[in-house]
Amino acid sequence: MRAAFYQGSRTFTTGEAPVPKPGPDEALLRVRRVGICGTDLHIFQGHLDHRVPKGGVIGHEAFAEVVEAPAASGFRAGDRVVFEPLWFCGTCRACRMGASFLCYALKIIGVELPGGMREYCTVPAARLLKVPATLADDHAAMIEPLAVATHDVRRAQVQAGDTALVFGGGPIGALIALVARTRGARVAVVEVNPFRIGLVEALGLETVGPDIDVVRFTNDWTGGTGVDVAFEVTGNPAAARLVTDVVRVWGTVSIVAIHAEPIPVNLYQMFARELVMHGSRLYAREDWEEAIRLAASGSVPVAPLVSRTIPLEELQRGMEQALAGGPVMKVLVDLTS
Repeated sequence: MRAAFYQGSRTFTTGEAPVPKPGPDEALLRVRRVGICGTDLHIFQGHLDHRVPKGGVIGHEAFAEVVEAPAASGFRAGDRVVFEPLWFCGTCRACRMGASFLCYALKIIGVELPGGMREYCTVPAARLLKVPATLADDHAAMIEPLAVATHDVRRAQVQAGDTALVFGGGPIGALIALVARTRGARVAVVEVNPFRIGLVEALGLETVGPDIDVVRFTNDWTGGTGVDVAFEVTGNPAAARLVTDVVRVWGTVSIVAIHAEPIPVNLYQMFARELVMHGSRLYAREDWEEAIRLAASGSVPVAPLVSRTIPLEELQRGMEQALAGGPVMKVLVDLTS
């Protein structure tokens, strides 16, 4: 089968690998689409070399079809599926608390474990979720990032009538904004990329562009109180420095982006307004189930976020283009071409 292999900072190669054999509780999947995401770009830049082995296969935003699965799993050949790309121990304190996605021994398929940038992969059958036939392949590949967004919004406890400011109008930021809107929140997105500003506005969301003072906008938008929730999704130190300045008393700051290096944060505002700051990293099963419902119902329009699809052999170029920014949102790798 064809596969792509990480060879170190900014280098992927494609080649042949044997089709993996599933274990007793695993399913064999034929991968159809895999998204390139922010984590993949960190891997591409060498930021996660301590976790990703040389020659490893990345890709955790996968949509696939079942080739074979354990008889008792409830899945059978031909089923359209996505999967939680998580391996957890089930016994540590995090797992016992119900936060298995934050397991102290957590391994992620597509990071520490071989992922979906190959024609076939094996995953525990317990991690599979069925995808409705009404969702096109490209749209089904957006379920994983949508699950990230549903978790982020749930963790921030966004409610009807809230105001939410999302720093970053990339795929995750746009999805967070769209999910928050389904909860009845007023939402605005801070973004500097003209292409993404236009796309986010086409989705009916308000934007704050690079020529607008974010704090002044927030004060005008909220009558001087600040927003209920701010999401930091850029990974940019300047945004992290600013995010505490726009939140109301007893408001919430949610850190969604990966910050590869320690950065300064305005802790005075944390103190003065008694803010709550939390991280929001992955997802629980319920977040996946909600993501599938939102995508299938059309409540969250995922189609406009897919910029293009590329064959596996163009992964290197696709990574370079995604990292460069410009007129791009989500790039999908088509394993059927």
